[in-house]
Amino acid sequence: MPVTAAAGFGLAALLIALATGGLSHSLINPDEGGHYVNALFLGDWIRAGFPAPMAFAQDYYAHFPRLSIGHWPPGWYLIEAPWFAVFRPSPFGALLLSAFVAGLPSGAIVWAFNRMGRLRLGLGLAGLYILLPLVIDGGRYLLLDQPVALVVALAAIAWARASDQPGWARMLIFAAFAAACPLVKGNGALIALVPALDIALTQRWRLLRLRALWVAALATFAVVAPWYWLSFKISAGGFNYAPGLNYAGLAISANAQAIYANLGIGGLGLAGVGAASAFGALRPGESRIARLAIAVVVATLLFQSIVPAALEPRYVTPLLPWLVILAGLGIVTLWRAGRAQRIAGGAMGALALVPALLGLGALEPKPDIGAPALARAMAREGGLWLVDGRAGGEGALIAEAAFADNGAKRLWISRASQWLSTSDFMGRDYVLTAPNPAAARGVLDRMGAAGIASVAEKDEPAYPHSVVLDRAVNAGGYTVSLARFGIGTGSVLIARRDLPVTPNLLLIRQNSGSANVAKMSSTLR
Repeated sequence: MPVTAAAGFGLAALLIALATGGLSHSLINPDEGGHYVNALFLGDWIRAGFPAPMAFAQDYYAHFPRLSIGHWPPGWYLIEAPWFAVFRPSPFGALLLSAFVAGLPSGAIVWAFNRMGRLRLGLGLAGLYILLPLVIDGGRYLLLDQPVALVVALAAIAWARASDQPGWARMLIFAAFAAACPLVKGNGALIALVPALDIALTQRWRLLRLRALWVAALATFAVVAPWYWLSFKISAGGFNYAPGLNYAGLAISANAQAIYANLGIGGLGLAGVGAASAFGALRPGESRIARLAIAVVVATLLFQSIVPAALEPRYVTPLLPWLVILAGLGIVTLWRAGRAQRIAGGAMGALALVPALLGLGALEPKPDIGAPALARAMAREGGLWLVDGRAGGEGALIAEAAFADNGAKRLWISRASQWLSTSDFMGRDYVLTAPNPAAARGVLDRMGAAGIASVAEKDEPAYPHSVVLDRAVNAGGYTVSLARFGIGTGSVLIARRDLPVTPNLLLIRQNSGSANVAKMSSTLR
């Protein structure tokens, strides 16, 4: 039943994303293009017959410079790779899958209440879960937050089974799911805290004497550690803070606000009642689930307070199913306590719906820059194209170009931000290196660029070099046109060179190679 229900709620999450205009044909979020290209790269690698991976990656990046495995771990892309190898979905097709996955963590809620003999309550709460603002938002973007929430939920369930009835098989199953968590996304490493917290909450200290537990821990470490040893310098480049008490305070405040924005005062009140009841009012089976839920919630908050990656509301996504479970147990507790408490529970439940309803009412269609048509035009002409724009627009064009090229490798994409300016991976320390149109034209000539596509969201140039590039192509030698966004305010400047040109592939491979791939290659050597 939990698996069937999860699939049903996954379909419901997909339908909500469709109905609210959340599934744009352009992957406009700054991270979406990278996630798509990473999965497509692995699919194309399989289709190519498993050639030498580093050489294939370097060549792939020269064509489509959004490859970013290393900044993100490979786990989810490996799961998607067979589907990408067989069907080679478009970015929109991949987004449909992502919206479906957004609803799957609801299966943990159904599992918890089905185990307690309260299936109908679990189904109702799972329906509320897919309406939470962060869940709906996660279904509208091709990101890793919903996948990591799913694998954390599966690992937590596997831990509950292994700790309730210890044995080698169950401990190793937990180890497999636990290893998957940080290999899907870095914050999935929070699962390492769950067994310790759960053992302390349930007072099952005898588990610490089990050899199977420690073997499972070592097996998990052996699978995960090599990847992070190779990639830490790459992924740490995205950290925006320094660890310490100051960051911990910021994280606690930001995460508390994110939770409040999703559950409101009513949901938080019910979750508080459910958590408190774990140590008294609940029955043994219910108390077991409540303590597991507390362990996952606390593990998520602790991890977010220790590792200074960034302060994003979506990073608390792994704890949301478990907070909903605690809120449901709060309803159970108040229902048993008497008529007045039932009325109070109903009022708190109604208040818990407010953030979801307000969030639904505030949803707007996602912008669509028309990336598929633009990419098809670039693929028909082939050659080298320079793309420009904020990370989202740039990524949307690269993702669509990688799909439109269909493995032919006739199309090379370069990023204007890499050739006309300098900055770090996160866009910090920006410096303009082509200060005038003549310098920009010189770069285009040396590269052998057949054309450019420059995205202006809200009709504003993305960067100073975007203005220089616009003036350069309007100075002659290019046929220039302007395409308006399909949805939203903005335009894409398209400039095609009037005379044929041959791309300078040696220059592209030397100066536009992925820093991530270079670091990984150096480490492997």
